[in-house]
Amino acid sequence: MPAAVAAASWLWFLARGRARGSVKRIALRLTLLALAAAMVAVAAQRGLLSRTSVGFRVALLLAVVTVTVGYLYLTRFCDACGRMVRNLKVPTCPRCGAYLPRHGMTARLRRPGDERLWTPRDRPRPSRSRHPEGPSA
Repeated sequence: MPAAVAAASWLWFLARGRARGSVKRIALRLTLLALAAAMVAVAAQRGLLSRTSVGFRVALLLAVVTVTVGYLYLTRFCDACGRMVRNLKVPTCPRCGAYLPRHGMTARLRRPGDERLWTPRDRPRPSRSRHPEGPSA
């Protein structure tokens, strides 16, 4: 029972507590990596990884990694107040109104003019000739 209370209070702190966004981002990453490692360790201890086929082991590990990375990508933290935001469509923090990062794997903020997606056609083209009148003969 004390472990459940500690886990609930830790999750409450990550979701609603007040701390810097970068601190909470690192805390979430460490928590998710520890949970993923604990799940794999329990599976190995109970023989799930030793008595199954290689394909099942790979599928199980890929599922754990996919869920972990997906949750890290979808969870953003406000740098100003530390609130956890799991909606990628919201550009600003619901608590303080500060700009949120683009996604959970970066600290680069989303600005008002950033909604346009980048395409390869938008990159600048290098000029092939050094002379504006064309190649010399």
